[in-house]
Amino acid sequence: MPTGQRDYSTARLTRHALERFVERFGGEPDQADPSLRAALTRTRRLGRNPENDAVAVLALHRGRVLVAILNGTTCLTVLTWPQFEPRLIEFGRTHMPRKRGRMLRRLAEPGAEPAPDPEWSPGPEG
Repeated sequence: MPTGQRDYSTARLTRHALERFVERFGGEPDQADPSLRAALTRTRRLGRNPENDAVAVLALHRGRVLVAILNGTTCLTVLTWPQFEPRLIEFGRTHMPRKRGRMLRRLAEPGAEPAPDPEWSPGPEG
């Protein structure tokens, strides 16, 4: 596992998280569990909410940015980047992560370039 990445693929997935994953990222409900677990294999921590100890992690699913909210060993929900962005401050971030493009490239499988995500464009520093 590369430095700075975490594997949350063994987290308990709530029914709510699986339903939101299907709703927001498509796919068949019977494939939601393995697809979400595959995405959670390579994550980058975005921050922690001190009020409830929830942790936000960034992942990629089919080239799209996915934010999973975990509490302990349980994945509570899954958000798209635009849904999570207004909540950055709740997770201790006052601004967007720097070098977003590089962060996404590192989350992609080795040798695979992530597709550009229109919801989270890398910007000039990426």
